[in-house]
Amino acid sequence: MAEAPRLTLADLLAAEGATTEQGAEPAWRAFVEHVAESLDVGPGTSVFDVGCGAGAFVYPLWENGYVVGGVDVTEERVALARNAMPQGRFAVGTPAAFDPAEPWDVVVASRGFADCIDLDQVRGLLARMVAKATHAVAVLNVAESAWAGAPDHRAALLRMLAEIGVTTVQFEYAAAGRFHAYAKV
Repeated sequence: MAEAPRLTLADLLAAEGATTEQGAEPAWRAFVEHVAESLDVGPGTSVFDVGCGAGAFVYPLWENGYVVGGVDVTEERVALARNAMPQGRFAVGTPAAFDPAEPWDVVVASRGFADCIDLDQVRGLLARMVAKATHAVAVLNVAESAWAGAPDHRAALLRMLAEIGVTTVQFEYAAAGRFHAYAKV
């Protein structure tokens, strides 16, 4: 019996609800490359994505020789990531359930804090990410108005990271009320 064809980046982007218009894939690859450059990493680096979905964020990294993995609550999306990147290490689970004791060079939350409903969950997720990372963490596409009770979200994130022991943080405008945060650990 023939093996099912491997999924492509376009398949993974479509599974995550991203646009599949012409030019979307090169723009996505450029975004992922920009994040890697901002984190000062290259091929051979291990990158773990918290809330990885179908793995669209780590797919371009995997193609370029990175070690990739992630966790997501959706079994179907994790299955897509495993199909596309068979050497990747993907697991089904909640962001709060990944093992912070297993070190990875970089830990990314490519969907920001989409699964966090309050500041305590954000703080807990950040602490687990920092505990797992040996080089850097990145939280991408964070909405400026993501958390109730924190009128200045960048200041709240900076304060939480400082409480965890992270002192080097860079914020970057993303688009329309969103930002990225990069931190060295």
